[in-house]
Amino acid sequence: MTHKIAYLKSSRHIYTQTNVAVDRTIRQIQKMLEQAGCSRIATQTDYRGEIPLHTLAFEKENIPFIIEFPIIYEKLRSTDKLRMDISGRIIHDRIKALLIEVEIGVSPFSAAMMQFRALPDPKTGKPVQMENYVLENPDRVALGRLGEFTLQLPEKV
Repeated sequence: MTHKIAYLKSSRHIYTQTNVAVDRTIRQIQKMLEQAGCSRIATQTDYRGEIPLHTLAFEKENIPFIIEFPIIYEKLRSTDKLRMDISGRIIHDRIKALLIEVEIGVSPFSAAMMQFRALPDPKTGKPVQMENYVLENPDRVALGRLGEFTLQLPEKV
């Protein structure tokens, strides 16, 4: 998975004022997705590296989607501070805005969430966001080779 990295100057971004923990934000996003009729919602936090990587996978009408939370650092005078709370709020607000578009009929769900559509990485076969797939595989996209697969999420118990 390709989690993007961003550096924010604390004086320039309103998000640096957040104090909502990323875990709480992920639960809020899950609730929004459930209310929008999504199913098989799964969260993953990978602690194997130096930075915890947060990922959310879900389906809507049998179409798989995946959200990779960006890794965000706040630039301070002496160091860069990891701020996954900011990452969570940015994704929360983005999903909320997209779901409002769906709710008012401006866009169907699959179109509003297109950047998060899960496609198989041609090298690994693992799911990647369509946005990343398009950026990393321009030749395949030009040829119309997006690929199809099903996310391997746990079956309902």
